[in-house]
Amino acid sequence: MTGIYALIRPDGGLEFRDGVPEQVRRDADPHHGASAAFTIQLPGRGGNGLHGHVADTSALDSDAHPPNRVAGPLVAALGGPDQYLFGNLTICGSRTTPDTGETTLCGLTEAQRRLIRDVHGLSPRKPQAPDRSG
Repeated sequence: MTGIYALIRPDGGLEFRDGVPEQVRRDADPHHGASAAFTIQLPGRGGNGLHGHVADTSALDSDAHPPNRVAGPLVAALGGPDQYLFGNLTICGSRTTPDTGETTLCGLTEAQRRLIRDVHGLSPRKPQAPDRSG
C-alpha cells in the first residue's frame, strides 16, 4: 500500500498524508511504532473499507498518549466501534483482493477523504492542517 491516509491528533487536528503502511503505524504511535489495527468499515463488493490504527499501548500510557476526544466519535460516526481512543488515530483504506478474498490496506479514495473531512467538521474541536497529499 502506498497512498493517502488520515491522521487525527489528540488536539483534534486532521491532516491527510501520503505514505506507506510503516508510516501509518509510526504516525499512530510516534513513540514506539507499534500500532493496533481495527476495522472501521468492511470493504464491500467493488468498494473500499476503512481501517484504523492507534498506538498498541495508548490506553495504558496517558502521558505519551493523551485522550483523543475527536477520534472516538469520528470512528463511531463512520460506522466503527464506539470506543474511547487515546493518542493519534490514523485511518487508511482497505479492500478485498479478488483472487484471494483477503483484505489488504490501500490509500483513501477521494470520496473517503471527503467523508472523513465532513464527519470531522461536525466535531466541536476541529483544527485542520492543509491537505499535503499532493
